[in-house]
Order: sequence, then C-alpha cells, then structure tokens
Amino acid sequence: MRNRSKVVICWEMLRAMASGPQGPSRLTRVANVPFNRLAVYLDPMISKGLVRKGQAEGRDVYAITQEGMEALRDLDRVLPKLLP
Repeated sequence: MRNRSKVVICWEMLRAMASGPQGPSRLTRVANVPFNRLAVYLDPMISKGLVRKGQAEGRDVYAITQEGMEALRDLDRVLPKLLP
C-alpha cells in the first residue's frame, strides 16, 4: 500500500460521513488508519468546523457539517485530477 497524505485520509473520512454519522470503528476501517491515530485526523476537522462529534445510543459518532459538505465537494472535484 502506498503512503497517503493527510488530505486524502480526511477526504476518505468525509466521504464516509456524507452518508450519515459514523462511529470511530467504521472511520478507522474506511480510512485504513489505526484507532490510536484517528484523533490526528478528526480533531483538526472538528476544530475547523468540517465535522462535529456527537452521541448516538451512548456511543461517540462523527457527522459531517454543511461546511464539511462544501469542502468534500471541492475535494471531489480537485483530488481525482491530482492523484494517480
């Protein structure tokens, strides 16, 4: 597997959250990152208002915000042109 940038990993997480709130386990599988590294990607997205953390059935879940959807649309348009 080739190394991916933080941007690509965040893009993968945002794409997963676009279909609905996701738990941390699902995000680690979708983005193929270890559980203990999840905060490295989620915390900056939360602080920038792209993602919000909430609770569902007593568990942490992460949901994309409207600003996150706008960022995802931009990334969907640009990244495929830049990636091999």
